[in-house]
Amino acid sequence: MESRHFHTGIILDGDCPSAEKFLINCGRSYLFDVKHHWLIVASSEKIREKFNNVILNINADINVIIPEKPSNWSIIDVYNPASQHGGVLNFTRVGFYNKHDGYKIKYTGVKYWNRKNLTGVTFKSMVVLPVPFEGTLQHYLDSDDNRDVNTFNRFHSRLISFCRDYYNFSLDIEVSKSWGYTNEDGTFDGMVGALERKIIDFGSSPLFLREDRARVIDYGRNTWILSAAFIFRNPKVRTSLEIFLRPLPSSVWLITGLLAIVSIIILKLATSFERRRYVYDVETSWSISVIFTLGAFCQQGSPSTPKMACGRIATFFIFLLSVLIYQFYSASLVSHLLNKPLTKIKNVRDLLLSPLKAGCEDILYDRDYFLHTTDKVAKELYAKKILGKSNSSNFHTPEAGLKLVAEGGYAFHVETATAYPIIESTFQDQAVCELREVPLFRTQPMHANFQKKSPFRDMFDTCFQRLAEHGLLVRERKHWHPRKPECIQSSKSIRFNVGLDDFYPALVILLVGIVASLLILVIEKEFRILTENPAPPPILVLEAEDAPYPYVD
Repeated sequence: MESRHFHTGIILDGDCPSAEKFLINCGRSYLFDVKHHWLIVASSEKIREKFNNVILNINADINVIIPEKPSNWSIIDVYNPASQHGGVLNFTRVGFYNKHDGYKIKYTGVKYWNRKNLTGVTFKSMVVLPVPFEGTLQHYLDSDDNRDVNTFNRFHSRLISFCRDYYNFSLDIEVSKSWGYTNEDGTFDGMVGALERKIIDFGSSPLFLREDRARVIDYGRNTWILSAAFIFRNPKVRTSLEIFLRPLPSSVWLITGLLAIVSIIILKLATSFERRRYVYDVETSWSISVIFTLGAFCQQGSPSTPKMACGRIATFFIFLLSVLIYQFYSASLVSHLLNKPLTKIKNVRDLLLSPLKAGCEDILYDRDYFLHTTDKVAKELYAKKILGKSNSSNFHTPEAGLKLVAEGGYAFHVETATAYPIIESTFQDQAVCELREVPLFRTQPMHANFQKKSPFRDMFDTCFQRLAEHGLLVRERKHWHPRKPECIQSSKSIRFNVGLDDFYPALVILLVGIVASLLILVIEKEFRILTENPAPPPILVLEAEDAPYPYVD
């Protein structure tokens, strides 16, 4: 019965003495499935008795042809909803065949629509709930309370319940805390282990696609898309010098400097000409022109008033220019401080090189990712920032981790569906506006899961597809995945703090000026002492051996 073809058609003589034994063996070999299409020719409906011990399921494609009249043949569809779960063999006449009318079939459309009544057979399933719950399991799975806890597991269980009502079957659900990871002996624990050992028929929680799991289970349609990221408050990236220099572009600073030089030259020429003409005691040095211009730009007054029109016009326009530049600079400075700081941390490597501390949600798939990932940057981040001395110090509950994020200087990796409700209820508006996200891994689709060669995979995939086509799948995703908290800012709530680390360049400039002025004062004082009290000229004394001393007898 082995075939390399995707679909195989099989014709069997149902009246053969060994037909019953052959059918039983084919059932044990999973040959009554969607790949094998059976046509069994029998002489009477007694062929039904030969299917009593055959393993059949809802996916069987068996047509039995029984003669009604010499020229007519009845076509009977044979299947069992789930023979190993108490299902009842179903013999349904679906059409007929004759030479005149040909092949006439009554049922058309999807096979699982025609067979959707499973007559209440009971399937065994398992749901993964890492976080403990209160009350009965069924009430917890049906409830919408605390949707941020065990989110995607309860979401997938809700889809299974829709299919349960659609196909009319019952569920016996068990609970596990693990999705399924390898043990030391190579087997799986948790839900995957239960599927591997055929303890359950399918999982009520979705799973990531993994090569090691695919060897022991079958995957179905994806239902949930898991999104997780490092969430942190955007740290300040402005340097202190940038705060004072960035408000005006380099071209404006250059033009301002050129205008200041021109103003100094004009002021120097005007004062010099004015002194020669009016001959009054006023200083006309270059230094006084520089100090006057610099003082004007710093909103200081003039030490003297020019008498000539040219000097007064020059003074007027210097002050007017300084006022305009001061207003633009002040407004640009405030605007620059109000702007959101740029996000320098855009990927995991930036996070690794940043001063931020890092932590991770204490959940199995995150721990497994760090242990088995081949991403060198993620491994280095895990070793340097997440793995503590006790090997678990930086794995926190979502509430504890996000509390550290709210305090600042901390990046916490968590599923967004879990984090968003906590952020919305505990974070201040300003903190919400500062939040940034950096994904550790790309969004992961999560899939339905079944036993290996499960006859019910296509049945559930058909159900999930119908839910998607009717919009129920999208509606449930939006219902279970919370919206991202929005940044709400108004003119009354905008505020910023300028600390000493932002303001210290101005203090440094003041200190440099004070020190320079003291040094210059000392130099000027010493120079004045030297110029006002010159040393007496040296006296030349000539001494001879027998020379007499004057005024001495």
